[in-house]
Amino acid sequence: MVCIIGLLTGVLNALLGIGGGAVLVPALALWAGYQQKEAQAASLWYVVPTSLFAGFLYKSGSLDVRLEHVAAMVAAAFVGAVIGAPLVKRIHQRPLRQVFAVALMCIALIMVVTASQPDIATARHVRYLVLTWTGLVAGFLGSLLGIGGGVIVVPALVMLGGFDQKVAQGMSLLYVVPTALLSALLYRFHVKIRIDNTQVVLMVAGGLTGAFVGYQLMAATRSQALRIIFAVALGVLGIFLILRARRARRKEHAPDWMI
Repeated sequence: MVCIIGLLTGVLNALLGIGGGAVLVPALALWAGYQQKEAQAASLWYVVPTSLFAGFLYKSGSLDVRLEHVAAMVAAAFVGAVIGAPLVKRIHQRPLRQVFAVALMCIALIMVVTASQPDIATARHVRYLVLTWTGLVAGFLGSLLGIGGGVIVVPALVMLGGFDQKVAQGMSLLYVVPTALLSALLYRFHVKIRIDNTQVVLMVAGGLTGAFVGYQLMAATRSQALRIIFAVALGVLGIFLILRARRARRKEHAPDWMI
């Protein structure tokens, strides 16, 4: 079962440039019997190799995925995480998640409406400004709400930075690798959650296979169509967050899945 879950997550990971936690964590909790924190820890160790593999598939192709752009986002993301971490216990997360969910659905609508329009031409210094602020916001929200980078990074790079949809997805995949690795190490040495390494290896094996399949699907899909698919995924994620917030109101101790 965990291998199949890893395979399907890997396909979506490479196809849309989203790290995979949004799919993997609830799937492990619902269908593989994982406890919440165990699922999150396993997801982080899964995301590192699969996103790295998928990201370099993007980079090794004809796409202009530049490591210096990724590095700029990662550096800013660590600053954002440092700012957001102390606020976790001070700010009620549920209303923020609801606002974020509505924002995701609005972004999804904008991406669909503008999918047929040509990409905006953006100057180099403006692009680096977009990269820096995107990383800062993604790191901040990731630390504060447990929101994965892809749902923030890809739309920002496409709509504000003028990056092609496929290039933005490749950058997103490489962006999540160091952040997921850091989180995985923190889980291991500070939270000290034990996970079944054999099952993680099986998930990663399935994820690498799925990532290759997802990359092939991405390469065969036009950027405009891929943008619409990504927007639909954002809309579904926004609905999921709202439904989860409503369930949490009814049951205060409902699972808080990492997105």
